[in-house]
Amino acid sequence: MTADLHIQPLDKNLHNRAEFDCGVSALNEYLAKQAALDVKRRAAGCWVLASAGELQRVLGYYTLSPEAIGAVDLPGMPKTISKKLPSYRRFGAALLGRLAVASSEQGKGIGELLLMDAFHRCQALEVPVVVIVVDPKDLYAANWYTRFGFRPLSEDRMVVTLLELEARFNALDSHR
Repeated sequence: MTADLHIQPLDKNLHNRAEFDCGVSALNEYLAKQAALDVKRRAAGCWVLASAGELQRVLGYYTLSPEAIGAVDLPGMPKTISKKLPSYRRFGAALLGRLAVASSEQGKGIGELLLMDAFHRCQALEVPVVVIVVDPKDLYAANWYTRFGFRPLSEDRMVVTLLELEARFNALDSHR
């Protein structure tokens, strides 16, 4: 990644949202029409990877919002992980509601970079979270998340603990 690209909070006056195209109309429309409103209402945070310039081109983005989940919701969690989870009825989770990369930038590692940035933001939260939950849009997205240790939580929802994600990114870093 060059020095003129950076991940920062969405700014509707700075980022060119209308021209973003990841190949999935729902994700394109969300960024163009809904993301800034969700940020304003504090319903979700939205971070973008953007080029430098007066009106910055968005190369990818993701959203995070708060979620709560309980150990009872995680039936397929391996014992080695579940024993490290809080035994509370509900505990903090982050919902990675959307993650998208511009079609022209796909296959360049930007999705992984955005996921890693989201993970680091979750680690740095003053209100801790234990897991990250995603709702993949399709089988391709579900398979992509599986590469990073996400596992099915329900028919249309996946989950990974921050401990698992940390181990996965540490392993990836040691191989580079």
